[in-house]
Amino acid sequence: MKRRATRSLGLAIANQSEMHAAEGMKYICSALMILLILSVISVMSAAAQSAEQEPSAQPQTNPGNSRQGRSGREEVGPSADSIRPYRPSGRDPFKKAVKQPKKVEKKEGPRLIPPPPLETRRAEFRQKVEMARARDLPDPNPLTQYLINELSVTGIFSDEQGNGAFVKAQPTGTMFFVRRGTPCYNGEVLRIETDESDNGAKVLFREVSYIEINGKRSPQERVVGKIPGAPEK
Repeated sequence: MKRRATRSLGLAIANQSEMHAAEGMKYICSALMILLILSVISVMSAAAQSAEQEPSAQPQTNPGNSRQGRSGREEVGPSADSIRPYRPSGRDPFKKAVKQPKKVEKKEGPRLIPPPPLETRRAEFRQKVEMARARDLPDPNPLTQYLINELSVTGIFSDEQGNGAFVKAQPTGTMFFVRRGTPCYNGEVLRIETDESDNGAKVLFREVSYIEINGKRSPQERVVGKIPGAPEK
């Protein structure tokens, strides 16, 4: 009986020792796990702080010394691939701009507007005759077909109504009787003077011509004298 009791007591003590040992190992493992976690956290915190302090801790470098070749030699100036050829934008930037003188438009001188040819004037006269007859008006004076330089004076006379003259149209050979105020294509009879006048017998015409100045038409007048029997120029 004593042996059994002793053996049971020894077993109980052994079991209790194993239990204490297991609990001790459990505490030791827990403590090791906590230490491992704390060490990992401290390492991560230190790494983060060093990363934040690294940009400010870098020394400032000279831009001219920043580029170095693989051979260790310093590159001076821009790299070859960054150089572009100069392309002028229409003018030399180093050349002083010269103001171009303003172009002054040359004003054209007066240009004489020639009268229309005889055929055109005769066609216009026929149209005027038709229009006058359509309105029961007297026919226009046929002398209005001719220019003053186409008329020659053949004689001058005087009667109760005043002085008159005979003129001949050179293009057609037609004779006309005229008095003061008789119209022509480019003027009219201004005055008829006989041999009794101080200047002798002659017919004075008021001739109207047109000139063009800078695109504008302007009339010009002059007095033309014709002596009876004088050849026309």
